[in-house]
Amino acid sequence: MAIMLWIFLVQLINSFEGLSAAQDETLCTSDACYTLHTDLVTFEEARQYCFHYGGYLITVRDIEEEDVLRSLLSQIQRPLKVWIGLKLNRGDCVLPREALFGFKWVSGEEDSSYSNWEKEPDTTCTRERCVEVNYNLSGQLKWTAGPCKRSSFYACKFYFKGMCKPLALLGPGQIIYTAPFSPKPLRSEMQSFPLATYATISCNDQESHVSLCNDVDNVYRWTVPGPFCKAGKQSCAINNGGCEHLCRQHADEVRCLCKDGYNLGEDGLACRMKDLCGADTCEHQCIMRESGYYCKCPHGFKLDANQRNCSDIDECKSKACDHHLCVNTHGSYMCVCNSGYEMVDGACIDVDECVQTRCEHSCLNNVGSFSCYCNKGFSLAEDGLSCEDVNECVSNPCLFKCINTDGSFLCTCPQGFHMTDSSTCTPDNTETSSASSDNPAEEETQENVTESLTRTTVELQHQSPHTDAPLPALVNVTHSDQQNNASLVTSLDKTVNSRVIICVLGSVIPLLLLIAVSLAIAIFRCSRSKKEAKKMTTTDGYCWVSSGLDPRLEKLYESILTDDL
Repeated sequence: MAIMLWIFLVQLINSFEGLSAAQDETLCTSDACYTLHTDLVTFEEARQYCFHYGGYLITVRDIEEEDVLRSLLSQIQRPLKVWIGLKLNRGDCVLPREALFGFKWVSGEEDSSYSNWEKEPDTTCTRERCVEVNYNLSGQLKWTAGPCKRSSFYACKFYFKGMCKPLALLGPGQIIYTAPFSPKPLRSEMQSFPLATYATISCNDQESHVSLCNDVDNVYRWTVPGPFCKAGKQSCAINNGGCEHLCRQHADEVRCLCKDGYNLGEDGLACRMKDLCGADTCEHQCIMRESGYYCKCPHGFKLDANQRNCSDIDECKSKACDHHLCVNTHGSYMCVCNSGYEMVDGACIDVDECVQTRCEHSCLNNVGSFSCYCNKGFSLAEDGLSCEDVNECVSNPCLFKCINTDGSFLCTCPQGFHMTDSSTCTPDNTETSSASSDNPAEEETQENVTESLTRTTVELQHQSPHTDAPLPALVNVTHSDQQNNASLVTSLDKTVNSRVIICVLGSVIPLLLLIAVSLAIAIFRCSRSKKEAKKMTTTDGYCWVSSGLDPRLEKLYESILTDDL
């Protein structure tokens, strides 16, 4: 139990040591300081240390920040691997089409379009990945993504509103600078110290001074400007007379001189680099630093190998417009949206074409386009927008007559029939139809037609077998009636259709055949009776024929027999 407790305490102490790692190198610019730490820690330990002192893991969002990181790493003359603040969280996917491949800056800053990958990160959505910068002695920097739990060096970045220049000593003494982002002293030879830096000055005469880098009327200066440790007589032999570069002795006084390319500062001790930015120094913008000048290119351009000229960045190579058309321009690019999309805040957004109600009936919006569709009974026209009526009667869905309507159809029945369902006609009941008629003239006509048909049928039954065929006579009589009475023809057309005529003919023809057969039998028997009567001795002159016919046929037979006699 004691051994386990001891192991736990050792691990706890080591974790605190990781959070109190000492910075090895520091570099400050006009608005930020960068610290390089050579303790081997995980990505999360490095992030916590930077955050604890008010900063975050360094970002490399453009060429300028990469140059600063290169200057910081060059202070240690050996290859390095350093964590930068770029991470892919578990659950996020690697996005091959983006410059950062889906990685995010832990500082919370927006994604950047600049990247410098040594190789594309492995595709994953389930593993967290963190980014290291590989630095070699030739000054090249390349990004690599790997597990976040591996150990590496790290660099922090701290933003500041302003900087103060170094303090000056006129005699023997020492200045210790302590920055707000580190408990360890900074190097005294630094050319800039961030706001809120605390300076302790110790002179050989035991006199001590304290000064703070402060903001006074938007000018960053020390609360006690110095110079410090001033002796009775100045000598170049003591602390170089307080001069930053060269010291010249003149009796009991000294005179400070600067090297070529530098100018003497207002305090007569410090040397500041001359402004080397001329009209032809850089193609676009020249910026002076403590260590010299550098050329800066505007957004959309990159610095050429000669560190002077700028060339256009082809953003279309990084698929800036995704799957839309990208047109590279001088210093920028332009996205041209495909059909069905519109540009909104620099991005192509799907257009809801259905809002414009371009379709005649109904509209269905889809990504990048739309589709029109029609109601039942209509079909889409060739223009893809309007709807045309479908003629259902082409397929002959009705038993009798089909009437096409707008989007549908109707089935109709002839006179004397009624519709039982959508396509079936059933004959009307004659008695009901006759009883329900409100037109007396029509009722009379129908009765006349029925009576005429009945009379004609009876007459046909009593005609002589030598009479012409009854069917043409019936037709002629009907035709004559039509010519003499137009109202009868109209009524007949309405009440007698093809099916009624067929039914009438179907009943008359068998009757006529029956009459013809009966007449033939009667004539045959009468002829036979006459022959038998001549042979017989009877003198009554009559012949009896048991026909078994209808009484009316028997009368017809008697009349024929009488005529023969």
